[in-house]
Amino acid sequence: MKTLAIMKKLVLFVAVGFLMMSCLEEDNWLEENIEETGNQYPNISDFEIENLQDEYAEGETVQLDLLFWSEDPIEEIVFRDSVVNESAQQVYSRFSPDEASFSEASQTDSLRIEYQIPTVPNDTSQINLEVEIVNQNGLSMTNVDADNIAAGPINITVIK
Repeated sequence: MKTLAIMKKLVLFVAVGFLMMSCLEEDNWLEENIEETGNQYPNISDFEIENLQDEYAEGETVQLDLLFWSEDPIEEIVFRDSVVNESAQQVYSRFSPDEASFSEASQTDSLRIEYQIPTVPNDTSQINLEVEIVNQNGLSMTNVDADNIAAGPINITVIK
């Protein structure tokens, strides 16, 4: 009988302990370490080659289509290229957001880019193409960083 009373008190003690623990506030690192600014990143919906081929020749023109949008004003669109394993990314061209037009089909802004294939050092070379959208609030997004796989990196093969 005595053990039954002890067991009841032990269960009651454990239950009260759990109730008291549920009143404790847990640490929330994210809430304590972020500051909401209201600024938005630009979004890249798609970045693709319109006249897609397996290989391109030096001097050939590649037609690219960039689909994007931003809730905050865009400052500029920067287009970079690099010959893989030969040079770092370099600015090929800069565009104003006014050069883009609205696409009814995708409900995004569309920028058509003409890229002239440069002279390459080897018989066969890879060129990496990257586009970055920079907002006036300082936030930017590249096609490499975009969450959308359709906007991923573009590598083209060039033959001499």
